Amino acid sequence: MQHSGRRFISCALFLVSSIVLLTQVIGAKDEKLKPEQVIAKHLESIGAPEKLKEIKNRATKGSAHVDFRVGGQANLPAEANLISDGLSIRFSLKTPALEYPGEQFVTDGNKTLIGQISPGRRSNLGEFIFVNDELLKEGLLFGTLSTSWTFLRTDVKQPKMDVSGPKKVDGKSVYEVKYIPRRGSGNITAFFDFDAETFRHVRSQFKAEIVPTSGQKITDSADTIRYTITETFDDFKQVDGLTLPHSYKLDFSMDNPRGGFVGNWSYTIQQIAHNQNIDRQVFAMN
Repeated sequence: MQHSGRRFISCALFLVSSIVLLTQVIGAKDEKLKPEQVIAKHLESIGAPEKLKEIKNRATKGSAHVDFRVGGQANLPAEANLISDGLSIRFSLKTPALEYPGEQFVTDGNKTLIGQISPGRRSNLGEFIFVNDELLKEGLLFGTLSTSWTFLRTDVKQPKMDVSGPKKVDGKSVYEVKYIPRRGSGNITAFFDFDAETFRHVRSQFKAEIVPTSGQKITDSADTIRYTITETFDDFKQVDGLTLPHSYKLDFSMDNPRGGFVGNWSYTIQQIAHNQNIDRQVFAMN
């Protein structure tokens, strides 16, 4: 009887400990990171807080390529540079083609300037950013390549955010932060993907739907124009104690019942420099 009693107690203790362990495992799997936790881990992936505070401006330069696959023809080499100083950004891309000389996107954090490819005419991408200039003013474009990167200042910007994941996106395990800016046109919904292991920012996606209202009913969904910008970041390297991407790609598509557009811009960064003596005229609005 004593032997049976001891065996019963041992079995009961084993069962209890198993239940506790199982509960802990399930709880760990069910634990959901908050947006603030993802952002904190992301900032750590860039560099130490004191290093981030040291950086006042950043200048990048390199080679680029432009490819229009739908709604236009282009297969062009280019040169590009991205200069940022606090909230100010200037992205320049130049090609040798007269019909598409490139892009110029400029903001000082309050105003924006979008270059024209011919008098009175912007590119499809340029026109979209012109209408939705919060992409520049809120530091949403260009990720960690810019000192205006929105996640450096979420306490000030106070966007609406939610996080999902980890989940697979393009074969990578990521946490995805859904982000709705508090300022802007109200058209844009943003999604930012962070590697589930390193928390490096690897992908951004911006979506907008616009229903033309001229002579049409607002409910005429058949005429809805859908826009998507997808940015991808890769080839991370150390620069001045910070881990930054050296490969940048931007895909832009416009799904329009009257004619769509699909284009790709790639930028291979060959040089990154910090805390340079930058002339503020670089960000002039004229």
